[in-house]
Amino acid sequence: MTTPVVEARAVGRVLGEEVKQEVLKDVDLSVAPGEFVALTGHSGSGKSTLLYLLGILDRPTKGSVWVDGVDAGPLDDDERAALRNNKLGFVFQFHFLLGEFSAEENVMIPMLRRGVPRDEASGRAKKTLERLGIPELAGRRPGQMSGGQQQRVSIARAIANEPKLLLADEPTGNLDSVNAAVVMELFEKMSDDLGMAMVMVTHDNSFAARAARRLVMRDGRIVEEHARGT
Repeated sequence: MTTPVVEARAVGRVLGEEVKQEVLKDVDLSVAPGEFVALTGHSGSGKSTLLYLLGILDRPTKGSVWVDGVDAGPLDDDERAALRNNKLGFVFQFHFLLGEFSAEENVMIPMLRRGVPRDEASGRAKKTLERLGIPELAGRRPGQMSGGQQQRVSIARAIANEPKLLLADEPTGNLDSVNAAVVMELFEKMSDDLGMAMVMVTHDNSFAARAARRLVMRDGRIVEEHARGT
């Protein structure tokens, strides 16, 4: 049996000290290698909270999250950071590129943190930018790029270490319709051509429908599941 890339087992999340709010309630989710999953639902439904738990950026109040067969619960902060850097890539609504560095240098950062030699990281960064159709941006800084270009560079940075799982939180939310469509085409290409598993939070149902599996969240639970085309 194939090991899931990421798995949530009866995950719950409670926020607040004096006034507690249960934002996730016994959520189970398993994502297979190469699978493209979209999380949808109204604001406050728990989809971004779940994504952050899957990315081990936060810890569940109950239940457990497993990444490529490893239980993240017992790991300390350094071990969790290493697991993220080795297995996961992240794309957010805002690109979070470092303004003082070029696109190539931004893409190199995750590789350098992983211990990849600088020359190798540079070559892989250029190849990744070329793969995403933006080799001409290698020497530009974020301030010299459009919003759509910046987001594509952030995707290049996210996949530079060839992660097993890409997690995306409203990746098209800050883009116009043309650039949003380009980003979605890139996601589909990475899922189909690279075999990369993906979990994407989106409010756009037309984009969510392009995923292999669409999950609808409400009040901290997954309440519906749809396959592509249904």
